[in-house]
Amino acid sequence: MLTYRLSSMSPPERRSLLSREGMDLSGATEAARPIIEEVRRGGDAALRRLAARFDGFTGGSLTVPKGEILDSVKRIDASLLEAVRFSHRRVKAFHSRQRINPFTLKDTCGLLGQKVVPLERVGVYVPGGTASYASSVIMACVPARVAGVKEIAICTPAKGDRVSDAILAAASVCGVEEVHPVGGAHAIAAMAYGTQSIARVQKIVGPGGAIVSAAKLLVRNDCEIDFLAGPSEVLIVADAKADPALVSSEMLAQLEHDVFARALLVTPSKRMAERTAALLERQIGLAERREIAAKAAVRGAAFVMVRDLDEAMEFANEYAPEHLLLDVEQPVRLLAKVRNAGSVFLGRHSSVAYGDYCAGTNHILPTSGTAAMKSALSVYDFLKVIPYQGISAQGAATMAPQARMLALTEGLTAHAEAAVARARRKNR
Repeated sequence: MLTYRLSSMSPPERRSLLSREGMDLSGATEAARPIIEEVRRGGDAALRRLAARFDGFTGGSLTVPKGEILDSVKRIDASLLEAVRFSHRRVKAFHSRQRINPFTLKDTCGLLGQKVVPLERVGVYVPGGTASYASSVIMACVPARVAGVKEIAICTPAKGDRVSDAILAAASVCGVEEVHPVGGAHAIAAMAYGTQSIARVQKIVGPGGAIVSAAKLLVRNDCEIDFLAGPSEVLIVADAKADPALVSSEMLAQLEHDVFARALLVTPSKRMAERTAALLERQIGLAERREIAAKAAVRGAAFVMVRDLDEAMEFANEYAPEHLLLDVEQPVRLLAKVRNAGSVFLGRHSSVAYGDYCAGTNHILPTSGTAAMKSALSVYDFLKVIPYQGISAQGAATMAPQARMLALTEGLTAHAEAAVARARRKNR
């Protein structure tokens, strides 16, 4: 664990803290490149070979039968089903308020406007491995459905050819009937380029590890992607009255993700920092995923001392965290100062875990400082805005000389003639 005082932090220390050193995609990219090319050329046959090698696929169908998806809600525990439905309701309620409106503007030159059109088919990657991420199904599929996307294809690593009932039930609750039991770079390639079993999609969204991120990077010129997911991170701004036990539990919740995870406490209270650090060390020793959390804490757990909460917010904006938790008496005052954050959690009762599962906001968030320029996954990610214009005869007469002048300045004489020709038509 690392401790800094912001006012005396050296430039190298500051750069190291802000850089999020850890996840390097260069090796993963070289590993993913031949996999993508193999699927691109070989279709289902290549997908089966790669799924057998990487996912333990044993030769079943590359598509989960619709009946199995629909019946999954009967196979899972009733309390889990209620949690899935609760999460779905809240996530849908939040995302249903996200709108880009079409409009038409009329003036003396004619009309201008924009159409808002949903993507027709998207792919959702749901991580697999040691856990079953039903929540990621909800977070990716709900905004796509709200946007009006007709076809959603889910790819997720299976365990012995079976996708977990929790993921299938979440897909069913979201109204998705297309699930494929494949993961990794080969799944990304299949969605980006299409195979006999998986039709090509327009955009791929959803989190994944290094190999998945590398694959998304490699296909992004042929298929739109959301963003590259880096290690999970939280930055907590806490005042002297925050509960160190709760703050340390939030830090541990991020550190248990993987060895590259980051958890920062930024506070003006030395006592808060010291008590939280001591409690975090104790909690890591008792945690179920303590080996992962302990390795992450060596570089990823940091305690930053600041003069006051205003300085804390200056540093938070510079860091641009995935999750920003404001554990202070007046969180709304600090919210007004937030410029860069993936998602913000306000006050004593807000846990990042609520946002991960059922608060209603999205948990697919920009990481590694990209919150300075990117937003959480939303309905907007599944919409296209198409501008249009209808120029009147009067508008053509008004615009032609202006367009001609600009075109000639750029050396594009055919553009100039096309503009003038439309204006002449008025007099024919």
